[in-house]
Amino acid sequence: MKKLLSISAVLAVFACATTSAFADTPGDSGVSVRIGAVYPTQVDTRNATSNVWFAGGVDYKVTSLNTSFGTGNLSVSVDYMGKGSFESVPVLLNYTSGKTAYWSIGAGGSFTQFVQDDGNTNNKFRFAYSAALGYNFKGGEIPTFIEVRYFGNDQPRVAGVGVYIGARF
Repeated sequence: MKKLLSISAVLAVFACATTSAFADTPGDSGVSVRIGAVYPTQVDTRNATSNVWFAGGVDYKVTSLNTSFGTGNLSVSVDYMGKGSFESVPVLLNYTSGKTAYWSIGAGGSFTQFVQDDGNTNNKFRFAYSAALGYNFKGGEIPTFIEVRYFGNDQPRVAGVGVYIGARF
């Protein structure tokens, strides 16, 4: 799991650096980076770890779309959330719509790790999904945003609600 996280972090930094270099203005490259905290939704998980987990993620816009939902973007995201021996790394395909205020939904898979009730570590790739509401701030050299995002998982022990601050490059 730690090797996968290290590789993901290196790829995210590389993606930010290379796409940012080709953008004319900040926010044009399609890369968003966010950092924040996740509140696990299951009581047993909070009791085993804490009420707040570290969280961060990278989102890369693949293309713009015109759908029945309106105009939006298709993106790929990689996130990390965890505390102690409880970790989740969702890799999702997302649809996002809106300008100043926006919403997003996504689905994919998540590398998860958590301690079971019997004390054994459960470490599997599982179905994952998310839903988010956010707000883009105007002005400044680097476009910034705030976001509230729910991360669901077919294993509720690693599901939670996150609050983030981020930047677009």
